[in-house]
Amino acid sequence: MTDKNINLCDTEDEIQRYNISMLPSSLFLRKGIPEGKALMRKLTKELSKISRKQKVQVADIFDNLATTQEKGSIKPEDINLEEGELSKHPYESLLCIFGAETSTHLLEHAKIIDDCLSQKFNSKLITNFKTYLFKAFNYESEALNINMLAGEFYSFIVLSFIANLDVVVHANFYSKDIMPISLGWLFMHKRDPDKWEYDTATKKYNLTHKKGSPFTCTSRSFIHFILTDLYFYSSEKTKQVRKNSEPKEMPKGHYGLRNKINWRTNDEDGQLYSFLDKKSERDSKRNWISLEEFYWLLGMEDSPEDEHNEVLVSSQKSFVRYIKNEDINELGGLPPSAEKMIWFIYAFFQNIYERFEKQNKINKEEECANFDEYYSLWESMTVKYEKMVSEHVNNPRVEWPDYLKKQATRIAHVA
Repeated sequence: MTDKNINLCDTEDEIQRYNISMLPSSLFLRKGIPEGKALMRKLTKELSKISRKQKVQVADIFDNLATTQEKGSIKPEDINLEEGELSKHPYESLLCIFGAETSTHLLEHAKIIDDCLSQKFNSKLITNFKTYLFKAFNYESEALNINMLAGEFYSFIVLSFIANLDVVVHANFYSKDIMPISLGWLFMHKRDPDKWEYDTATKKYNLTHKKGSPFTCTSRSFIHFILTDLYFYSSEKTKQVRKNSEPKEMPKGHYGLRNKINWRTNDEDGQLYSFLDKKSERDSKRNWISLEEFYWLLGMEDSPEDEHNEVLVSSQKSFVRYIKNEDINELGGLPPSAEKMIWFIYAFFQNIYERFEKQNKINKEEECANFDEYYSLWESMTVKYEKMVSEHVNNPRVEWPDYLKKQATRIAHVA
Protein backbone atom coordinates (compact mmCIF):
# COMPACT_ATOMS: atom_id res chain seq x y z
CA MET A 1 0.00 0.00 0.00
CA THR A 2 1.15 3.55 -0.71
CA ASP A 3 0.38 7.22 -0.18
CA LYS A 4 -0.81 6.76 3.38
CA ASN A 5 -3.33 9.00 5.08
CA ILE A 6 -4.49 10.98 2.05
CA ASN A 7 -8.15 11.79 1.69
CA LEU A 8 -9.02 10.51 -1.77
CA CYS A 9 -12.08 12.73 -1.98
CA ASP A 10 -10.25 16.00 -1.30
CA THR A 11 -9.77 16.86 -4.98
CA GLU A 12 -11.12 15.79 -8.35
CA ASP A 13 -7.58 14.69 -9.32
CA GLU A 14 -7.48 12.21 -6.45
CA ILE A 15 -10.94 10.89 -7.28
CA GLN A 16 -9.74 10.23 -10.84
CA ARG A 17 -6.61 8.48 -9.57
CA TYR A 18 -8.69 6.33 -7.24
CA ASN A 19 -11.15 5.37 -10.00
CA ILE A 20 -8.41 4.29 -12.42
CA SER A 21 -6.65 2.33 -9.66
CA MET A 22 -9.87 0.54 -8.78
CA LEU A 23 -10.89 -0.11 -12.40
CA PRO A 24 -9.42 -3.65 -12.78
CA SER A 25 -10.93 -5.04 -9.58
CA SER A 26 -14.17 -3.12 -10.12
CA LEU A 27 -14.76 -4.58 -13.59
CA PHE A 28 -13.94 -8.12 -12.52
CA LEU A 29 -16.09 -7.98 -9.40
CA ARG A 30 -19.09 -6.01 -10.68
CA LYS A 31 -19.28 -7.50 -14.17
CA GLY A 32 -17.18 -10.66 -14.17
CA ILE A 33 -18.68 -12.96 -11.55
CA PRO A 34 -22.28 -13.47 -10.29
CA GLU A 35 -21.49 -12.67 -6.66
CA GLY A 36 -19.31 -9.69 -7.60
CA LYS A 37 -21.87 -6.92 -7.07
CA ALA A 38 -22.66 -8.16 -3.58
CA LEU A 39 -18.95 -8.31 -2.70
CA MET A 40 -18.37 -4.78 -4.04
CA ARG A 41 -21.30 -3.55 -1.98
CA LYS A 42 -19.78 -5.15 1.13
CA LEU A 43 -16.43 -3.50 0.35
CA THR A 44 -18.01 -0.06 0.01
CA LYS A 45 -21.51 0.75 1.28
CA GLU A 46 -21.72 -1.97 3.93
CA LEU A 47 -18.19 -1.60 5.32
CA SER A 48 -18.14 -0.78 9.03
CA LYS A 49 -16.52 2.46 10.20
CA ILE A 50 -14.92 0.61 13.11
CA SER A 51 -11.41 -0.55 12.13
CA ARG A 52 -11.60 -3.89 13.96
CA LYS A 53 -14.91 -4.79 12.31
CA GLN A 54 -13.60 -3.62 8.93
CA LYS A 55 -10.75 -6.10 9.10
CA VAL A 56 -13.15 -8.94 9.90
CA GLN A 57 -15.40 -7.96 6.98
CA VAL A 58 -12.57 -7.54 4.46
CA ALA A 59 -10.91 -10.80 5.56
CA ASP A 60 -14.20 -12.64 5.00
CA ILE A 61 -14.61 -11.11 1.55
CA PHE A 62 -11.07 -11.98 0.47
CA ASP A 63 -11.46 -15.47 1.93
CA ASN A 64 -14.55 -15.95 -0.26
CA LEU A 65 -12.73 -14.58 -3.31
CA ALA A 66 -9.88 -17.01 -2.76
CA THR A 67 -12.45 -19.85 -2.73
CA THR A 68 -9.99 -21.84 -0.71
CA GLN A 69 -10.55 -25.43 0.33
CA GLU A 70 -10.13 -24.41 3.97
CA LYS A 71 -12.38 -21.68 5.33
CA GLY A 72 -10.48 -19.04 7.26
CA SER A 73 -7.22 -19.11 5.30
CA ILE A 74 -7.31 -15.31 5.36
CA LYS A 75 -7.77 -13.91 8.88
CA PRO A 76 -8.48 -10.37 10.14
CA GLU A 77 -4.87 -10.00 11.31
CA ASP A 78 -3.77 -10.54 7.69
CA ILE A 79 -5.60 -7.39 6.61
CA ASN A 80 -3.57 -4.18 6.70
CA LEU A 81 -5.96 -1.24 6.35
CA GLU A 82 -4.76 2.35 6.19
CA GLU A 83 -7.30 5.10 5.53
CA GLY A 84 -6.97 6.49 2.03
CA GLU A 85 -4.44 3.97 0.76
CA LEU A 86 -4.28 2.65 -2.78
CA SER A 87 -2.93 -0.67 -3.97
CA LYS A 88 0.68 -0.63 -5.11
CA HIS A 89 0.08 -2.74 -8.19
CA PRO A 90 -3.52 -2.87 -9.51
CA TYR A 91 -2.44 -3.43 -13.12
CA GLU A 92 0.47 -5.77 -12.48
CA SER A 93 -1.80 -7.95 -10.34
CA LEU A 94 -4.32 -7.90 -13.20
CA LEU A 95 -1.68 -9.47 -15.46
CA CYS A 96 -1.21 -12.22 -12.89
CA ILE A 97 -4.94 -12.95 -13.07
CA PHE A 98 -4.58 -13.19 -16.86
CA GLY A 99 -1.51 -15.40 -16.53
CA ALA A 100 0.23 -12.73 -18.62
CA GLU A 101 2.97 -11.62 -16.24
CA THR A 102 5.53 -13.39 -18.47
CA SER A 103 4.83 -10.92 -21.30
CA THR A 104 7.86 -8.67 -20.79
CA HIS A 105 6.69 -5.51 -22.55
CA LEU A 106 3.19 -5.69 -21.09
CA LEU A 107 4.57 -6.26 -17.59
CA GLU A 108 6.86 -3.24 -17.90
CA HIS A 109 3.88 -1.17 -19.06
CA ALA A 110 1.76 -2.31 -16.09
CA LYS A 111 4.52 -1.48 -13.60
CA ILE A 112 4.92 2.03 -15.02
CA ILE A 113 1.18 2.66 -14.79
CA ASP A 114 1.11 1.38 -11.21
CA ASP A 115 3.96 3.75 -10.38
CA CYS A 116 1.97 6.66 -11.90
CA LEU A 117 -1.01 5.73 -9.73
CA SER A 118 1.05 5.33 -6.56
CA GLN A 119 1.69 9.09 -6.29
CA LYS A 120 -0.21 12.30 -6.67
CA PHE A 121 -0.56 13.78 -10.13
CA ASN A 122 2.32 15.95 -11.36
CA SER A 123 3.79 17.03 -14.70
CA LYS A 124 6.85 14.81 -14.31
CA LEU A 125 4.61 11.74 -14.57
CA ILE A 126 3.46 12.94 -18.00
CA THR A 127 7.02 13.61 -19.18
CA ASN A 128 8.25 10.20 -18.00
CA PHE A 129 5.30 8.35 -19.54
CA LYS A 130 5.76 10.19 -22.83
CA THR A 131 9.44 9.15 -22.84
CA TYR A 132 8.52 5.53 -22.08
CA LEU A 133 6.03 5.31 -24.98
CA PHE A 134 8.55 6.78 -27.41
CA LYS A 135 11.38 4.47 -26.35
CA ALA A 136 9.22 1.34 -26.13
CA PHE A 137 6.94 1.84 -29.16
CA ASN A 138 8.24 4.85 -31.09
CA TYR A 139 4.97 6.58 -30.19
CA GLU A 140 4.64 10.37 -30.19
CA SER A 141 1.51 12.49 -29.85
CA GLU A 142 0.59 16.03 -28.88
CA ALA A 143 -2.36 14.52 -27.01
CA LEU A 144 0.10 13.55 -24.27
CA ASN A 145 1.41 16.88 -22.98
CA ILE A 146 2.28 18.61 -19.72
CA ASN A 147 -0.77 20.87 -19.96
CA MET A 148 -3.27 18.01 -19.83
CA LEU A 149 -5.54 17.61 -16.82
CA ALA A 150 -5.17 14.76 -14.36
CA GLY A 151 -8.32 13.03 -15.60
CA GLU A 152 -7.06 13.19 -19.18
CA PHE A 153 -3.70 11.74 -18.17
CA TYR A 154 -5.22 8.88 -16.19
CA SER A 155 -7.58 8.07 -19.06
CA PHE A 156 -4.65 8.09 -21.46
CA ILE A 157 -2.48 5.71 -19.45
CA VAL A 158 -5.28 3.16 -19.02
CA LEU A 159 -6.12 3.40 -22.75
CA SER A 160 -2.46 2.72 -23.53
CA PHE A 161 -2.55 -0.36 -21.29
CA ILE A 162 -5.69 -1.69 -22.98
CA ALA A 163 -4.08 -1.06 -26.39
CA ASN A 164 -1.00 -3.03 -25.32
CA LEU A 165 -3.20 -5.84 -24.01
CA ASP A 166 -5.09 -5.77 -27.31
CA VAL A 167 -1.87 -6.26 -29.29
CA VAL A 168 -0.57 -8.97 -26.94
CA VAL A 169 -3.78 -11.01 -27.31
CA HIS A 170 -3.35 -11.13 -31.05
CA ALA A 171 0.41 -11.71 -30.99
CA ASN A 172 0.16 -14.63 -28.57
CA PHE A 173 -3.08 -16.32 -29.61
CA TYR A 174 -3.97 -15.42 -33.21
CA SER A 175 -0.82 -14.34 -35.03
CA LYS A 176 0.02 -17.84 -36.28
CA ASP A 177 -3.08 -17.85 -38.47
CA ILE A 178 -4.50 -14.32 -38.79
CA MET A 179 -3.37 -10.76 -39.53
CA PRO A 180 -4.04 -8.33 -36.64
CA ILE A 181 -7.02 -6.08 -36.07
CA SER A 182 -7.71 -3.88 -33.05
CA LEU A 183 -10.17 -5.64 -30.75
CA GLY A 184 -10.47 -2.50 -28.66
CA TRP A 185 -11.49 -0.40 -31.65
CA LEU A 186 -13.84 -3.18 -32.77
CA PHE A 187 -15.59 -3.27 -29.38
CA MET A 188 -15.55 0.51 -28.84
CA HIS A 189 -18.80 2.50 -28.86
CA LYS A 190 -17.98 4.75 -31.82
CA ARG A 191 -19.20 6.15 -35.13
CA ASP A 192 -20.48 3.31 -37.30
CA PRO A 193 -18.17 3.17 -40.36
CA ASP A 194 -21.15 2.06 -42.47
CA LYS A 195 -22.86 5.38 -41.70
CA TRP A 196 -20.06 7.94 -41.50
CA GLU A 197 -17.34 9.28 -43.78
CA TYR A 198 -14.29 11.34 -42.90
CA ASP A 199 -13.63 14.49 -44.95
CA THR A 200 -9.85 14.89 -45.11
CA ALA A 201 -10.19 18.49 -46.35
CA THR A 202 -12.36 19.74 -43.48
CA LYS A 203 -11.13 17.08 -41.04
CA LYS A 204 -14.70 16.41 -40.00
CA TYR A 205 -16.96 13.35 -39.91
CA ASN A 206 -20.10 13.45 -42.04
CA LEU A 207 -23.14 11.25 -41.34
CA THR A 208 -24.12 9.62 -44.65
CA HIS A 209 -26.82 7.15 -43.51
CA LYS A 210 -29.31 8.40 -40.92
CA LYS A 211 -31.47 5.30 -40.50
CA GLY A 212 -31.04 3.68 -37.10
CA SER A 213 -28.35 4.51 -34.54
CA PRO A 214 -25.27 6.26 -35.98
CA PHE A 215 -23.04 4.44 -33.47
CA THR A 216 -21.85 0.90 -32.96
CA CYS A 217 -22.99 -1.34 -30.10
CA THR A 218 -20.18 -2.85 -27.98
CA SER A 219 -21.83 -6.17 -27.05
CA ARG A 220 -23.08 -6.70 -30.60
CA SER A 221 -19.54 -6.26 -31.95
CA PHE A 222 -18.29 -8.63 -29.25
CA ILE A 223 -20.87 -11.25 -30.28
CA HIS A 224 -19.84 -10.93 -33.96
CA PHE A 225 -16.22 -11.47 -32.96
CA ILE A 226 -17.08 -14.53 -30.83
CA LEU A 227 -19.12 -16.07 -33.67
CA THR A 228 -16.28 -15.52 -36.14
CA ASP A 229 -13.66 -16.95 -33.80
CA LEU A 230 -15.77 -20.02 -33.01
CA TYR A 231 -16.56 -20.63 -36.67
CA PHE A 232 -12.94 -20.28 -37.77
CA TYR A 233 -11.63 -22.66 -35.13
CA SER A 234 -14.76 -24.77 -34.57
CA SER A 235 -13.33 -27.97 -36.05
CA GLU A 236 -10.88 -28.16 -33.16
CA LYS A 237 -12.61 -26.02 -30.52
CA THR A 238 -11.83 -27.95 -27.33
CA LYS A 239 -11.03 -27.02 -23.77
CA GLN A 240 -7.41 -26.72 -24.90
CA VAL A 241 -8.36 -23.61 -26.85
CA ARG A 242 -6.49 -23.08 -30.13
CA LYS A 243 -3.93 -25.80 -29.47
CA ASN A 244 -3.12 -27.82 -32.60
CA SER A 245 -6.13 -26.32 -34.35
CA GLU A 246 -6.81 -26.60 -38.08
CA PRO A 247 -8.75 -23.42 -38.90
CA LYS A 248 -11.36 -23.10 -41.63
CA GLU A 249 -11.66 -20.29 -44.12
CA MET A 250 -13.03 -17.01 -42.79
CA PRO A 251 -16.80 -16.53 -43.22
CA LYS A 252 -18.08 -13.94 -45.70
CA GLY A 253 -20.70 -12.55 -43.30
CA HIS A 254 -22.05 -13.00 -39.79
CA TYR A 255 -25.72 -13.57 -40.74
CA GLY A 256 -26.62 -17.21 -40.11
CA LEU A 257 -23.13 -17.88 -38.83
CA ARG A 258 -24.35 -19.24 -35.50
CA ASN A 259 -25.98 -22.14 -37.37
CA LYS A 260 -22.61 -23.20 -38.79
CA ILE A 261 -20.67 -23.38 -35.53
CA ASN A 262 -19.73 -26.56 -33.73
CA TRP A 263 -21.02 -25.26 -30.38
CA ARG A 264 -19.63 -26.81 -27.19
CA THR A 265 -22.01 -24.79 -25.03
CA ASN A 266 -24.03 -26.64 -22.42
CA ASP A 267 -27.47 -25.60 -23.71
CA GLU A 268 -29.87 -28.16 -22.28
CA ASP A 269 -32.58 -25.50 -21.90
CA GLY A 270 -32.24 -24.27 -25.48
CA GLN A 271 -31.39 -20.69 -24.48
CA LEU A 272 -28.33 -20.16 -26.70
CA TYR A 273 -29.94 -18.33 -29.63
CA SER A 274 -32.21 -16.17 -27.46
CA PHE A 275 -29.14 -15.30 -25.36
CA LEU A 276 -27.23 -14.19 -28.47
CA ASP A 277 -30.21 -12.12 -29.62
CA LYS A 278 -30.65 -10.42 -26.23
CA LYS A 279 -26.96 -9.64 -25.90
CA SER A 280 -26.95 -8.07 -29.36
CA GLU A 281 -29.56 -5.48 -28.35
CA ARG A 282 -28.50 -1.91 -27.62
CA ASP A 283 -29.85 -1.78 -24.07
CA SER A 284 -26.74 -1.77 -21.83
CA LYS A 285 -28.79 -3.05 -18.86
CA ARG A 286 -29.57 -6.23 -20.79
CA ASN A 287 -26.58 -6.80 -23.03
CA TRP A 288 -23.68 -7.03 -20.56
CA ILE A 289 -21.86 -10.34 -21.06
CA SER A 290 -20.19 -11.49 -17.86
CA LEU A 291 -16.99 -13.50 -17.82
CA GLU A 292 -18.98 -16.51 -16.63
CA GLU A 293 -21.38 -16.14 -19.58
CA PHE A 294 -18.44 -15.79 -21.97
CA TYR A 295 -17.00 -19.05 -20.65
CA TRP A 296 -20.42 -20.66 -21.06
CA LEU A 297 -20.59 -19.56 -24.72
CA LEU A 298 -17.16 -21.05 -25.36
CA GLY A 299 -18.11 -24.30 -23.64
CA MET A 300 -15.30 -23.94 -21.13
CA GLU A 301 -17.19 -24.66 -17.93
CA ASP A 302 -16.52 -28.42 -18.32
CA SER A 303 -12.72 -28.28 -18.27
CA PRO A 304 -10.95 -31.50 -17.15
CA GLU A 305 -11.33 -31.85 -13.41
CA ASP A 306 -7.74 -32.81 -12.56
CA GLU A 307 -6.24 -30.01 -14.60
CA HIS A 308 -8.85 -27.51 -13.44
CA ASN A 309 -8.34 -28.35 -9.77
CA GLU A 310 -4.56 -28.23 -10.02
CA VAL A 311 -4.58 -24.76 -11.56
CA LEU A 312 -7.32 -23.54 -9.21
CA VAL A 313 -5.58 -24.71 -6.06
CA SER A 314 -2.31 -23.13 -7.22
CA SER A 315 -4.01 -19.79 -7.87
CA GLN A 316 -5.89 -19.97 -4.55
CA LYS A 317 -2.68 -20.47 -2.60
CA SER A 318 -0.89 -17.66 -4.43
CA PHE A 319 -3.81 -15.29 -3.76
CA VAL A 320 -3.72 -16.08 -0.04
CA ARG A 321 0.05 -15.47 0.10
CA TYR A 322 -0.40 -12.20 -1.79
CA ILE A 323 -3.03 -10.91 0.66
CA LYS A 324 -0.90 -11.85 3.65
CA ASN A 325 2.47 -10.59 2.41
CA GLU A 326 1.45 -7.81 -0.02
CA ASP A 327 4.18 -9.17 -2.29
CA ILE A 328 3.22 -9.14 -5.97
CA ASN A 329 5.72 -11.95 -6.61
CA GLU A 330 3.47 -14.24 -4.57
CA LEU A 331 0.56 -13.75 -6.97
CA GLY A 332 0.38 -16.04 -9.99
CA GLY A 333 0.10 -19.70 -10.88
CA LEU A 334 -2.43 -19.31 -13.70
CA PRO A 335 -1.78 -20.29 -17.33
CA PRO A 336 -2.13 -17.51 -19.95
CA SER A 337 -5.81 -16.92 -20.70
CA ALA A 338 -6.83 -15.34 -24.01
CA GLU A 339 -10.44 -15.51 -22.84
CA LYS A 340 -9.88 -13.36 -19.74
CA MET A 341 -7.87 -10.81 -21.69
CA ILE A 342 -10.40 -10.55 -24.51
CA TRP A 343 -13.26 -10.29 -22.02
CA PHE A 344 -11.48 -7.53 -20.09
CA ILE A 345 -10.96 -5.48 -23.27
CA TYR A 346 -14.66 -5.95 -24.01
CA ALA A 347 -15.69 -5.09 -20.42
CA PHE A 348 -13.60 -1.91 -20.45
CA PHE A 349 -15.39 -0.60 -23.53
CA GLN A 350 -18.81 -1.96 -22.50
CA ASN A 351 -18.45 0.03 -19.29
CA ILE A 352 -17.91 3.17 -21.38
CA TYR A 353 -20.83 2.24 -23.65
CA GLU A 354 -23.08 1.95 -20.60
CA ARG A 355 -21.98 5.36 -19.33
CA PHE A 356 -22.65 7.06 -22.68
CA GLU A 357 -26.05 5.38 -23.02
CA LYS A 358 -27.10 6.71 -19.61
CA GLN A 359 -25.89 10.22 -20.45
CA ASN A 360 -27.62 10.18 -23.83
CA LYS A 361 -30.94 9.20 -22.24
CA ILE A 362 -30.66 11.93 -19.61
CA ASN A 363 -29.53 14.65 -22.03
CA LYS A 364 -31.65 13.37 -24.93
CA GLU A 365 -28.60 13.50 -27.17
CA GLU A 366 -26.60 11.09 -29.31
CA GLU A 367 -22.94 11.05 -28.36
CA CYS A 368 -20.28 8.32 -28.49
CA ALA A 369 -16.77 7.71 -27.24
CA ASN A 370 -14.01 9.57 -29.05
CA PHE A 371 -10.74 7.82 -28.27
CA ASP A 372 -8.85 8.50 -31.48
CA GLU A 373 -5.52 8.13 -29.69
CA TYR A 374 -6.37 4.52 -28.83
CA TYR A 375 -6.04 3.53 -32.47
CA SER A 376 -2.75 5.44 -32.83
CA LEU A 377 -1.38 3.67 -29.74
CA TRP A 378 -2.52 0.30 -31.08
CA GLU A 379 -0.86 0.97 -34.45
CA SER A 380 2.50 1.88 -32.89
CA MET A 381 2.46 -1.13 -30.59
CA THR A 382 1.40 -3.46 -33.40
CA VAL A 383 4.44 -2.46 -35.45
CA LYS A 384 6.73 -3.53 -32.61
CA TYR A 385 4.96 -6.82 -31.89
CA GLU A 386 4.56 -7.74 -35.58
CA LYS A 387 8.33 -7.57 -36.00
CA MET A 388 8.65 -10.19 -33.26
CA VAL A 389 5.78 -12.27 -34.65
CA SER A 390 7.19 -12.36 -38.19
CA GLU A 391 10.27 -14.17 -36.92
CA HIS A 392 8.13 -17.18 -35.96
CA VAL A 393 5.40 -17.23 -38.63
CA ASN A 394 6.25 -19.25 -41.69
CA ASN A 395 2.90 -19.73 -43.42
CA PRO A 396 0.76 -17.03 -45.06
CA ARG A 397 -1.85 -15.59 -42.70
CA VAL A 398 -5.49 -14.90 -43.51
CA GLU A 399 -7.32 -11.69 -42.66
CA TRP A 400 -10.38 -11.29 -40.50
CA PRO A 401 -13.58 -10.92 -42.58
CA ASP A 402 -14.49 -7.49 -43.92
CA TYR A 403 -17.43 -7.03 -41.53
CA LEU A 404 -14.96 -7.15 -38.61
CA LYS A 405 -12.05 -5.39 -40.32
CA LYS A 406 -14.19 -2.38 -41.21
CA GLN A 407 -15.54 -2.08 -37.67
CA ALA A 408 -12.02 -2.49 -36.25
CA THR A 409 -10.43 0.24 -38.41
CA ARG A 410 -10.52 3.97 -37.81
CA ILE A 411 -12.85 5.58 -40.36
CA ALA A 412 -10.19 7.93 -41.72
CA HIS A 413 -8.12 4.82 -42.52
CA VAL A 414 -10.90 2.88 -44.26
CA ALA A 415 -10.39 2.78 -48.02
